[in-house]
Amino acid sequence: MLTTMALAQMPDVWHRQGLFMGMHWAWWLFWIGTGLMILWAFWRLAADRREARRDVARMRETEAALRAKYARGEISQEQLVEGLSAMFAAPLSTSRATRGEG
Repeated sequence: MLTTMALAQMPDVWHRQGLFMGMHWAWWLFWIGTGLMILWAFWRLAADRREARRDVARMRETEAALRAKYARGEISQEQLVEGLSAMFAAPLSTSRATRGEG
């Protein structure tokens, strides 16, 4: 008889504590939103790092091409310095500049 009474009271106790033991819908939305924001932040961080690596690789290729042209005598030392200065003065990524992030 005691067991029957305890089982009969369990659903009532569960219900009085609210949805999932006090975790109301607003809290669920808050935690789901927080989790999604954290996932988005990690995704953006990874995307920015990939873009930075591409930019560095592109700059190295450009520098190597300029130095190779100078070594072959196709451009003068002034043109080499001017090209390197322009390369380092340019924005890192045109895609960032068009998005308004850089």
